[in-house]
Amino acid sequence: MNVKVSELRAMSDLLFTYLEDSGRKEFDVPEDYYWEISKEEVYDPYKQPKDLTMGQLSDDWSRLEAILKEESPPIGYALVWLSAILRNIGEKAVY
Repeated sequence: MNVKVSELRAMSDLLFTYLEDSGRKEFDVPEDYYWEISKEEVYDPYKQPKDLTMGQLSDDWSRLEAILKEESPPIGYALVWLSAILRNIGEKAVY
């Protein structure tokens, strides 16, 4: 599979437009902590994960806000923080 940034951008725009057109302008995220599996284990379906850690949505969001406010530079790992937020919102957006 080859994933192009331009396609990700277009797909994201379509999905966010869909949410807004559906009346979803914001999401309440009362959950904070979530289970995270190490990057070495998450894509190995033949082994039971053993290295579970905790992630924190409020921490992820705080780091993303710092990038948005230009208090921190954008980095590739920020996509991991964003993915945790998007997963939570995506699970809520199912009608």
